[in-house]
Amino acid sequence: MTETTPKITQELKVQLRGGQTVTVAFNAEKADILNPQIESFLKALGDKDKQVRNFLFQGARVVLIRLADVSAAEVVSLVAKNKA
Repeated sequence: MTETTPKITQELKVQLRGGQTVTVAFNAEKADILNPQIESFLKALGDKDKQVRNFLFQGARVVLIRLADVSAAEVVSLVAKNKA
């Protein structure tokens, strides 16, 4: 019996000051290690010098978020295991 590698997805939910929520999904290698784009985004949120800038997520879907408009962010790791 062969064991397949589970598919790991990290979902970033960004709440904007206007009340909208933007959700961006990323593939990940491990559930406990953030995708590099998510990690860069969270670091940029904490940098006062970058608050006036935009952050660009690139992938299957391109998303541009103005950092000053972010009121909250949440990351959830999802692990999909294949049944044998």
